[in-house]
Amino acid sequence: MTKPTRYSALPPTYRKVLKARRLVVLYFFNEHCGACVFSGPVFLEIAKPFRPWMDIFMLDTAQLCRHPDVTGTPTVLFYKEGVLVKKLKGIGTDESLLQDFTQFLGKTRYPAPPRKPAHDLSWLRHTLRTLCTVPRAKRWNFS
Repeated sequence: MTKPTRYSALPPTYRKVLKARRLVVLYFFNEHCGACVFSGPVFLEIAKPFRPWMDIFMLDTAQLCRHPDVTGTPTVLFYKEGVLVKKLKGIGTDESLLQDFTQFLGKTRYPAPPRKPAHDLSWLRHTLRTLCTVPRAKRWNFS
């Protein structure tokens, strides 16, 4: 593997993204690349559970400035605190890509499903109707 490009040598758009303390994953693709058309949905499916803990970007090489470490598409770059820790040419198999994600982060848990509210609208109406306010208390002589 060639020596990765120094952080200071990267274009400013990449430096801004890589300032994050979280793990940053850059997926470079080209819409005219056959392998990218196949690997894009696979990458999205595997990356989805990791989004709460990582910054994941899908970047079209036709629309951005050139990244010095990208020589072909698809390419995946893993950055931790601005330092390139892993470079993948292609995404490999589903299992190997999942292993690459978990290697730097560890296992993830799916976010907890949203809980049903403890009270509904009818409970709220009943509570407000039976609420003992100051005018009601004076009327009923609760003082």
